[in-house]
Amino acid sequence: MAISFQGIAFSQTDDTSVMNSVIVTGVTEPTPASQTVHNVKVITAKTIERQGAVNLKDVLSKELNIRIGNDNILGSSLSLQGISGQNVKILLDGVPLTGRENGNIDLGQINLTNIERIEIIEGPLSVIYGTDALGGVINLISKKITMDKPAMGFAKAYYETTKQYNFGAGGIVKLKDIDFGASLNRNFFAGYSPDPDSRVMYWKPKQQVFGSFSISKQTDTGKLKLRFKTDIFNEKIENRGNPVINHLEAYAYDEYYYTNRIINSLNLDYKINKTSYWNILTSFSYYTRDKLTYRKDLTKREDMAIVPNPALNSTNSFLTVMSRGSYANMLNDKHLLKNYFNYQVGYDININSAFGTKIEADKGRMNDYALFACAEISVPGKKSNASKDKPLKILSIKPGFRATYNTKYSAPFIPSIQVLYAGIKNLTFRYAYGRGFRAPALKELYLYFVDYNHNIKGNPDLKSELSNNHNIAIKYKMKFNKNLVFYIDNSYYFNHIYNQIALVSVNPNALEYTYANIDNFKSRGVNLNIEGYYKAVRLSVGASYTGIYNNAFEQVGKSQYFYTPEFRTQLSYAMKNKEIPPTTFSIFHKYNGSIYGYALDQTRNLVNTYTEGYHLLDFTINQPLMNRKLNLTIGCKNILGVSNINSTNVTNSFHSGGSNSVPISIGRSFFTQININI
Repeated sequence: MAISFQGIAFSQTDDTSVMNSVIVTGVTEPTPASQTVHNVKVITAKTIERQGAVNLKDVLSKELNIRIGNDNILGSSLSLQGISGQNVKILLDGVPLTGRENGNIDLGQINLTNIERIEIIEGPLSVIYGTDALGGVINLISKKITMDKPAMGFAKAYYETTKQYNFGAGGIVKLKDIDFGASLNRNFFAGYSPDPDSRVMYWKPKQQVFGSFSISKQTDTGKLKLRFKTDIFNEKIENRGNPVINHLEAYAYDEYYYTNRIINSLNLDYKINKTSYWNILTSFSYYTRDKLTYRKDLTKREDMAIVPNPALNSTNSFLTVMSRGSYANMLNDKHLLKNYFNYQVGYDININSAFGTKIEADKGRMNDYALFACAEISVPGKKSNASKDKPLKILSIKPGFRATYNTKYSAPFIPSIQVLYAGIKNLTFRYAYGRGFRAPALKELYLYFVDYNHNIKGNPDLKSELSNNHNIAIKYKMKFNKNLVFYIDNSYYFNHIYNQIALVSVNPNALEYTYANIDNFKSRGVNLNIEGYYKAVRLSVGASYTGIYNNAFEQVGKSQYFYTPEFRTQLSYAMKNKEIPPTTFSIFHKYNGSIYGYALDQTRNLVNTYTEGYHLLDFTINQPLMNRKLNLTIGCKNILGVSNINSTNVTNSFHSGGSNSVPISIGRSFFTQININI
């Protein structure tokens, strides 16, 4: 569906909360967003392109109710609904991404070149996706091979004044009934230091290589679809040490971090008949992270020797084999309950192994075997304009459950229920409840990381985390005429996590840390977002208010939540041109409010913490050229020049003591991005 403004078509599917986008996350079959029982946020490829976003960190930093953290070695992390770390599951085409450092997937390692859209579901999806899905699920959907011509190619180039240079290219070839696709991308960042003469970089130099290869086949009848895909990732981070210079020599100790990730997946869709089908997704994921320390002779350009100290060098590997299969039945035309009832049953198997120098005794093993089922009971209304066979739903109720056998932990019965009501014109109401379960990660159980700067040991006695989550979402469409449309989204949520796992100090004098179950964690909040379309203008304005509470507050006699606000504005204007497609001017603004709380200092006393709020503001210009085969985007990121923000928290960090600042960005920068499709 498109709304035409003076000859300029603004597709509603370009926006981040689109009613008609087709959703594949957490549903029995691809379903329009307006008809799903889940409250889903969609970020499309065109939105990503307008932002000039390079990786997942770039695009999520502008989204409401999502906070991004930064570490110059471990990378970026996120919190969703106030929940972070292991409790937010990130998927690539339904396959869980492996390789968490300090509990987080580095969002800067997730490239967006081949991504068609990003689907975000807030709240637990533990029934379908199991552990790590307490806080929500972020699913990146790759572009599929859909073309009539025998071949096509694409390329992308990106330059940013922060010394970032990216380039990628790929192609698709169709040979009879088999489609082949491949792409290769390289991202390079030269590093940054406030002192241009210093060899020590505050933001570390980084090189990344992304590769993808896929084969797709569909039978003549269209009943069977097969897709095999391989995604590879390689990263090198350089941490240069301070020079040591005396009358005899000049040298420095430099650290290099090497990360490799390989994901092989096979997806099978088999349509038994018009109303029932099988889907099986199987993947093999391998992740390694190596740290090597060299002694570099600064008087000779290429003279480097690895330091023969096991404490300064490490290698760790994680292997995950996953298979998720489901059978869905929508009931056929002869059935009395057609359009009223459908169900899905399936299995989910996860085999996890961890081994390396930081995993104690190489005994990191944990397997997870689960059966799940859900059913959707609907009250149909009038027929959909898009389909004569499927009427719109007035009311849908979707109960579900998951039964799990974990090789280390007794997993509870996991129930969930979602409700959709659309019986009032232009108004949609959703309610969701889900119970969550998370077994401790292998690192939390068996990590043994002791060197000059770290002393972290896993805890094999950890309990699993349990949670309850409630979400309410109300959406209302206001259409004044064909040129003026508003969408009002209002949502509320409450999360309660029992036995939350955190890193705590057990010997402050020796800076010794371990993982423990210490927190009875709660978060609650409200979101309000208004999106409007008027002729050539698109406007999205939103705000959220999130409260955090845990049992540490009780130790100082506090019972209230600590709240933090967020504000978000996105404005786009498409200027009509006579000879070329419209030029789109866009502004992206996000305010992350200040954060208050409590933390344990190194003497195990509770202290107040505070991190100040900050604004992020970007401006971009997007111009299609050459019959839309070339797309040019230029702009300015972080116009306000935010680099570090003040923080008074006395951190529990195992890297160092407290810090007076938190890194946000390098500062103001300008970028140019070129996309070519031929």
